[in-house]
Amino acid sequence: MKYFATALILTSLLFLTPKVVAQEATQVSTQSEQKDIDVVEGLLESNKSDFKAIPTKDFTRPKNQQQKVEYLGVQTQNFYTDLGAVQRNYMPKMGRWLLSGGLTLLPSDSFYRTFGLSFKTSYHFTETWGLELFGSAFTSAARDEVAKIESVQNLDISNLSYIKQYYGLNIYFNSMYGKTSLLGKKIIPFEIYQTFGIGKIRTQNYESSAFQIGLGDLFSLSRSTTLRVDLTWAFYSTKNYVNEQQAANSIFLTISYGRFFPEPNYR
Repeated sequence: MKYFATALILTSLLFLTPKVVAQEATQVSTQSEQKDIDVVEGLLESNKSDFKAIPTKDFTRPKNQQQKVEYLGVQTQNFYTDLGAVQRNYMPKMGRWLLSGGLTLLPSDSFYRTFGLSFKTSYHFTETWGLELFGSAFTSAARDEVAKIESVQNLDISNLSYIKQYYGLNIYFNSMYGKTSLLGKKIIPFEIYQTFGIGKIRTQNYESSAFQIGLGDLFSLSRSTTLRVDLTWAFYSTKNYVNEQQAANSIFLTISYGRFFPEPNYR
C-alpha cells in the first residue's frame, strides 16, 4: 500500500510538471510582450509632437463669384478717357494717315502697253472707314499688233485713245482681317478692303469723268509699314478713231509701298 501511494504521487508529478512549466513560460512570454508594447507606445507618445498633420483641401467651399463689370458709364467718366478696345489688329489705322506710292499697270489695254506711277493719301476715321485721294501718271507704247496692222494693212490707227492721267477720291471700307504664312517661316497679318468713288481720266485727246470700284489688300510689314495691292475698275468716256464719244472702261493694277503716320499708341 505504501508503495502504491508513492507510485501514484510520482505519476501525478510527471503529468502535472510540464503543464505548470508551460503555464509559467506562457505567463513570462506575455509579460515580455506587454513590456515591449509599453516601450513602443512610450516612444510614440514622446515623438507625437514632432509629427504634423497634412492639410487637406476643402473642396466643399463655394468659389468666389466674379464681379460684373458695368460698361455703360465708361464713356462718361473722365478717368476712362484713355481706354481703347482690345482687338486682334496688328497694324491699327484709326486716326492715322497712310502715304503710299508704287507702280500701276493697265492689263486691259489691248493696243498699248500702259504703265506709270501712282500716289495715294488716305485718312482713316475708324478701323473700317476712310477717305483716299489718288493720282497717277502714265506712259504708253504701242504693242506689236498695232505695228503689224499699220504695216500690213496700211492703216493709220494713231487716233486710238490711251490714258495719260488718272486722279480722284475714294471711300475706303475695310471688310476683313486675316493672317498668312510666308514660306512657313513668318506670319504676316493682312486686311482686305473695298474702294468706290469718282475721278477724272485724261487721254491724249479727251478728258472725262470716271466712276471706279476697287478691291485691295494690305500686307503688314510692321505696325506702320505695309505692302499694298490694288485692283481698280474704272468706267469713263472717250473718243474713238472717228472722233465720236463712246463708253470705255479700264482695269488698273497697282503695287505700292505705304507708311502710316503717326506711330500707334503702344499699351
